[in-house]
Amino acid sequence: MKQGPNLHQLQRAFADNFAAQCGYCTPGMLMAAKALLDRNPSPSRVDVIEAISGNICRCTGYEPIINAILAAAGGRASA
Repeated sequence: MKQGPNLHQLQRAFADNFAAQCGYCTPGMLMAAKALLDRNPSPSRVDVIEAISGNICRCTGYEPIINAILAAAGGRASA
């Protein structure tokens, strides 16, 4: 996802929203989020929850992950 020295907006949003803790689920969450945003650039909270439902996270309680995806979607105007 990263291009050169610049992180992808989802990666930045995960860092900014503390959505990655141990890192175990992060790759799957990022790929699920990217697939969602590629299909639906303005997802609802329910869309995000459904999109990541196949991934298990035992650290964050999902809220930071959901918030990060929604934040990245809000910043897609420049992408």
